[in-house]
Amino acid sequence: MTHRTDIDGLRAIAVLPVVLFHAGYSWLPGGFVGVDVFFVISGFLICSILVREMEDQRFLFRAFYARRARRILPALLVVLSTTLLGGYFFLLPDEFIQLSEATLATLAFGPNIYFEQTASTYFGLDIATQPLMHTWSLGIEEQFYIFFPSLLLFIYKRFGLNSVKYALVAIFVGSLAANVMLTSDLTKFSFYMLPTRAWELLAGAILATGILPDVRGRALANLEAGVGLALIASTMLLLDEHAVFPGINAIPPVLGTAFVLHGNTHVKTGVASLLSRQPLVWVGLVSYSLYLWHWPVAVFTSMVADSSGSRMFVVAASIALAALSYRYVESRYRNHAEQLSSRRTWVELGSVGGLAALGAVFVISGQGLMQRIPADALRMANAQHDVSVPADCRTLTENRLGKSDEKGEVCFLGKKGEEPRFVVWGDSHATALSHAFHLAALREGVSGLSIVQGGCRPLAGVYRKNKNKCLHFNDTAMKLIEDTPSLEQVFLVGYWRVPLVGEGYDNSNYRIMDSETRVRSAAENRDVFERGLRRTFDQLTKRRVIVVEDIPEIGSQFGKSVSNHFARQVWLGARLDAVYAYQLMNDEFETEFAEVVEARPASVELLKVKPWLCENGACPLLIDGKLVYFDGDHLSAYGASLLVPALLPYFAADS
Repeated sequence: MTHRTDIDGLRAIAVLPVVLFHAGYSWLPGGFVGVDVFFVISGFLICSILVREMEDQRFLFRAFYARRARRILPALLVVLSTTLLGGYFFLLPDEFIQLSEATLATLAFGPNIYFEQTASTYFGLDIATQPLMHTWSLGIEEQFYIFFPSLLLFIYKRFGLNSVKYALVAIFVGSLAANVMLTSDLTKFSFYMLPTRAWELLAGAILATGILPDVRGRALANLEAGVGLALIASTMLLLDEHAVFPGINAIPPVLGTAFVLHGNTHVKTGVASLLSRQPLVWVGLVSYSLYLWHWPVAVFTSMVADSSGSRMFVVAASIALAALSYRYVESRYRNHAEQLSSRRTWVELGSVGGLAALGAVFVISGQGLMQRIPADALRMANAQHDVSVPADCRTLTENRLGKSDEKGEVCFLGKKGEEPRFVVWGDSHATALSHAFHLAALREGVSGLSIVQGGCRPLAGVYRKNKNKCLHFNDTAMKLIEDTPSLEQVFLVGYWRVPLVGEGYDNSNYRIMDSETRVRSAAENRDVFERGLRRTFDQLTKRRVIVVEDIPEIGSQFGKSVSNHFARQVWLGARLDAVYAYQLMNDEFETEFAEVVEARPASVELLKVKPWLCENGACPLLIDGKLVYFDGDHLSAYGASLLVPALLPYFAADS
């Protein structure tokens, strides 16, 4: 192919927003869609090369994969090895093990599969301590390269180029439909996996087959390319990480990229001239290395420096490393390939990859190399496990699939040998708060129960599409309460934000429904929530019902483990004082929840927890050197114990 400098510039438009977004610049909230721009470019270039070689009858699988390996592996292997070395100095044992697992998954061309199975979404709690999270996109491309040439060659040889065009369109439509339909309920799968992402690469591939008529008129070409660039830019400026993604929100940047590529193919448009400016072309040339380096730099930097003051460093360091990587690694294996024998190339790459794999295995087998960490830091890190779970528990019920992680539990709290007077009913937040109920009940000499199932709020008749475990769990919990006449008080505890707002903890779509649901939407979500809460109230009219306010949420800024954050400060001596208190937000949830609970029956009480955890709008993460939080939205055992004074009045003899 003739080299197109406008595509280099388009790569720059793709990678720079991703880097700025991850560096923490808030004025580009949708910068992450640069990855989608990359997908379209990759599909366009790969298919252009394959079709040309097939038409010239010179396509060879060996040559194709050798080129791909020279393009992808050298810089990737250097980054993997360097990141693994960096993990030795920055990551705590559990994080170091996760990095090593991700390294092995990336070497096996499956990082997207690994993160789909083990992590939350790209915007979830994991990203703060996952230096290789960004390699999920490489997994998508590598898997596409594995399957696409064989498919293309088979159709081309059997049916001809026209059939290739229509077959790709059919697969494109199927992948796009799967993406749109599955994003709502299977957000992680839709985000990370090839079947629901292939349409983005196929958008470029279809364009490369020449299925669309050429645009040779300057005015029309300028219009097409201008609209395309506007679609990309507007998505980056208007979308944010709280939006459901990919789904339909991925269509504008993909369509925009296709417009730019198509409009610039035969005409030197104004957009092409802009994209061909030397600074953008240079960034485009180093874009692969820049993408590889920027996220490890951002993750490790955030562990020792305040994000607001390190943004410029992250960008500058990433660009510097990318320039070095391009000059001394990428160029060595791509631009000077004729100077290196194939044997020498594979020996060098195989050696680096083998050392990275051995290093990862060594870390995993050595349990994260705990000897690196001072004892006082390890004690702080182990506070992550300081979540008291009642020991006297039994399985409540199994769902119809019998999955072990979808069994509810009923646990006994407080004084043993007495008839239970109260019950705590809810999700994992109820599990975390059960410690407080247990301590308060012991102090007053009363007994109680906790009925808990992770992810299931006590909303009668409410469930998620194709996910009925909460419906079954809540039905069983209600029956147990009805069959236990000694229960006088029912405390409803839940992560109320998720079902009320319709947004998961990892910014995934969380649409709930009930028997009255006709169309699932954000507005309907609130109605379903209110109906579910009302059904719960209606079935508990013979008992005292207390809705427990949700705890203040601190989010994903510390990763899944708040204790690891503070342990790292002890270990590395980095004092990030700004993180010691979380400022409460008056957001959409706070307003909606207040409106819902105000409409509750007069007999239903609201137990506020914020006054016991916060003061003057700030909620400390450490009190007297003890962790208040376990992760972004769960209290530690110590944090739960702070609520005991709020519970004692409910268990007093005259209550």
